Formats: sequence, structure tokens, C-alpha cells
Amino acid sequence: MKFYQYIITGVFGAAMLSSCTDLTEHPYTFVDPSSYYENEDQLNSALNTVYNSMRSVYNDGGTFMRLEGCTDYGQPNREGNKNNINDINAWKYQNQENNAGTFTAVWTKAMACINRANNVIAQFESATMDETVRKRAIGQARFLRGLSYYWIARIYGGAPIIKTVTKDLDNLSFPRATIDETYAFIIEDFEYAEENLPVRGISGYDVWRASKGAAQAYLANLYLYRASMAGTGGYKTFDKTLLEKAKSYCEKVISSGAYSLEPDFGNLWCSLNGDKARNNQESIFELQFSTLNGQQNGMHQNFGMFADSTYPEEFVSFGKTISTGGGGSYYYLRTGPSAEAWQSYDAADERLKVLISEGTYSKGGNTVHCKYNIDDKGSLNGSEGWGSCCPGNIKVHDFSTAARQALRSGNNFMAMRYAQVLLDYAEIQNCLGNQPAALENLNKVHQRAGLTAVTAASAMEKFKDDERADISSDADAVDEAIFVERGWEFIGEGVIYFDELRTDRLGKRVGYFVHKYNTMKFNQVLPLEFVPSKTHLWWIPKSDLSANSDLVQNPQNQEDSRYLKYKATE
Repeated sequence: MKFYQYIITGVFGAAMLSSCTDLTEHPYTFVDPSSYYENEDQLNSALNTVYNSMRSVYNDGGTFMRLEGCTDYGQPNREGNKNNINDINAWKYQNQENNAGTFTAVWTKAMACINRANNVIAQFESATMDETVRKRAIGQARFLRGLSYYWIARIYGGAPIIKTVTKDLDNLSFPRATIDETYAFIIEDFEYAEENLPVRGISGYDVWRASKGAAQAYLANLYLYRASMAGTGGYKTFDKTLLEKAKSYCEKVISSGAYSLEPDFGNLWCSLNGDKARNNQESIFELQFSTLNGQQNGMHQNFGMFADSTYPEEFVSFGKTISTGGGGSYYYLRTGPSAEAWQSYDAADERLKVLISEGTYSKGGNTVHCKYNIDDKGSLNGSEGWGSCCPGNIKVHDFSTAARQALRSGNNFMAMRYAQVLLDYAEIQNCLGNQPAALENLNKVHQRAGLTAVTAASAMEKFKDDERADISSDADAVDEAIFVERGWEFIGEGVIYFDELRTDRLGKRVGYFVHKYNTMKFNQVLPLEFVPSKTHLWWIPKSDLSANSDLVQNPQNQEDSRYLKYKATE
């Protein structure tokens, strides 16, 4: 992982809004930055290396596969424990240096993105250019650096705070900062971005780039996360001062008028709406992909649809037939939506448009109509020919002609969308005692899905007998309704793991699911071996510990003793 000896620059295609985005990186011999950054095209070319690196953080399919597989919203989907996902779902690899069971790529790729951002920041700080342009460029690099650290902090805890270019990432000497110091640094980066980046999509500023609204949305989410983790349990213990800060940032995003919910949930996704879905009105920060070699989105290969490379020609989605034209990108699915999560949706929920459980495809010269039948208990092919252990999720699939020809997905990925801000705001308002505002914002998302508005009374009725919930008041019921809405809304988007962790639900919910479905003898669901707690931190990969002589490993994680009843017994 040696640092490059010259500036690495990226050349984007003529239009990031088009269906073909070239993110190929080209090396340029090092030149003095004062002469190199002579125009905005050259400046953006350097910035694109950092965007490309951030895309790599997300595009490692193992990250999202494992994030979902560690919760009750993900389920092993293939025979043979592919990529150790069966073991991950059972929480096997704890308190040991086993890279197959950790989020190895998150640390490594996030640190690489941080290093690229530092390189670009250093170049901009010494270059001769218009001050507004300079700050806008640095703001983008600092936003991406802050986002990289946000990934590391939530999974591993405190991180080395590196502000300078590191020429050799295999021979570092940077001690870990505390978690408070790490978050303070992230906040500084996001605040700088908020101050110096323009509102989304203004003239002369690409709609896909980091914006003021993106920085505000992440600051809102970060302060909610910090408020949650400052508490010892559920929402009643959250830090009210931090919640107020989170509330103010949500209000900035909402009042900006720059974002709104897409009325039709299906239109958010390239798989259902083609190129029109890219950088849509709900998207706050979106990663750009294409079907070009090396530029593809690989997340669907680990959390998506089907258990092999079958190319479906038609899906039945929400009672409607979707024609794919005879194929699309590969389908090497490791993890899929859990049967438990799939069953929890209301039959009228339009979000079922992306959770596929029926389809027609050609294989070996035969036309096969298949359907997921939960009574088959995840058996591959089962009684109705369904080729997966669980339903499919087509949020990141690509059925375009280009994808079919290249066998690569070019779908973009919305890392932050307006629905998340609304649900963050709803949760914050409920925590602060403003139940009407909480329900108003919850229902903006809930009713977009075609469902009847939630009330405190309806939430109480729905969750009062659920052993995974602890309901003794209207506020409890509304809090549970907001949490469950997050699952329905963001399944497969890498969000629910962090929500379960910070709200003190992770051990209880994954324990309930794994124990229930293992007892039912669902295919590939193994007995739970460890019950995670709210304080859980994943171990830093051994290779990164070796590369930084000052790094100290996380302490051993303790199990959540409240839910040991769900653990495997001899």
C-alpha cells in the first residue's frame, strides 16, 4: 500500500448525470501545484481521486453484506458459508483476529481515502487560485475525510488522527485518539464543509458533489449517534444536549428546500426507474457508478438477488411484472433480506417493489417460473424453484442493456437520502417529548409507502405484545414505530446495523431472529454464538495493527447478559 509518487487524478465522463460515468484514474507526473491547478477542470480531476476512494469504501461488497448479516434484517443466502456470512450471522468471530469475520476493508479503505483527502488538501492549500474555489475544493476533501472517519469511529472506535500526507501506509506511527477526539475531528471537517460548500445543484456545481446539505445531514446523524451512544440504554437515556444539536441540523436540511421525498418509492432505484433515478430529488449524497470496467457497483453481489448468476427476465414486484430485457448484472448473492423482515411488511407497502419473491428466467434452454415460499425454510429451489434461501432485494441491481452486455452493475448508490433525515428528526422529536412532530415526520415516510398514518394508539396496539419491544407508554410505542420504519425503509442500505447498535436493540433483535430461525431449522441459519451489546467494537484488522506500530487493539467485547437465552447451548 505504498503511497504514489505523483498526483493521482481522475477523469470523470462528460456528465455524471448520464448513464455512463468514467471514473478511471490516470497518473500525472508531479508538478508544482501553483502551476498544476490552473483551471477548475484540473482541480476537479484531483478531487475525483478522493470521491473514487470513497466509492471504494462502500463498494467492497463484504461491508454491506456483513452489516446486514449482523442483524435480523439479513439472512445467509447460499450453501457453503460463502464469505463466512453464515458464521457472521451467528456472531462467531468475536475477540479474535480473524479477518474473514471482521470489517477488514472498512479500516483499510477508509484510511486510504483519508490519505488521498490529505494529499488533495495539502495541494489546494499551497496552490494559487480564487479563494472561494479553493475553499470549495478543500470542503469537498474534508467532507470525504470526515465521512471516512465516521465509518471507522462507528465500527472500531477511536482512530489515529492523521492530517498530513502519509507516504508509506505500511509503516506508520500514529497513536489512536479517543472516541471523543475522533468525533471532534469529524465534526470539524463536516462543519468546514457546511460553511464552504454550496447548496446542492447550484449553477456551475455538479449535483452529485458533496454539498452544504450533505454536511448538515451527516452532522445531524452524527449528533444523534453520539447522543444515543452517550446513553446506557434506549431513547430515554440519550443525551438531550446532543439531541438538540442533531435537531437543529435536521431543521437546516428540511428548511433548505433543496430536497424532498420522491412520491413513488420505486422511482428511487435505477433497477426500476433507469437513469432517471440517478441523483434524484431525495438523494443528499450519492456515489456514482457505471458499467465501465473498474467503475461498476459490486454491492449487489453480496446483498441483492438470487444465489447464482442466473439472469432473470421478469420479476413480479408489488403485483406488477418487471421486464429486465433478459438479464443484467451478475447475482452472486451472499446475504439477502431475512424472511423475518420480509414477513413484517404490510401487504400494501410499496417498498415491497424492491423485495422480489417471484420471477421468470431462462436457464439451460428452459423457461422457469419461480416463487419464494417461506414454508420451504430457505431450501434452495424449494418447492417452487426459488434459487435463494431468502427473498431478493433489487435496490442495487442493474437491468440495463449496458449491464447485460458488460455483466456489471452501473447503478449509483444513495449514501444519504432525505428519508433518513426525516426519520432522524422524528426520533429526535420523540426523544425530546414532541410526539406530534415525531409522528408528522414519521408519517411522511410511512404514508409515502402507501400506508395509513401511524398514531400512538396504533403503534401501541402493534408492538405491545412483541417480545423485542419494551412498551409501557405512548412515547415507547412511537419510538418503536420509528425504529421499525427505518428497517422497512433502509433494508440493504447499510443503515440498520448502526440504528440497532446505538438504540440498544442489536443483541435482542439479532438474538431473537437467529434463535427463532435456527430452531425452525431454516437453511444456513446457524446457532447464535455471541450476543452483542451496545458497546460492541470490532477488532482492528491484524494487518493494519502491524502497519502502525502505535495502534492498540480494542479490548475484548462483553456479551449482553440480558439476552443470553438466545445463545447456542450445548
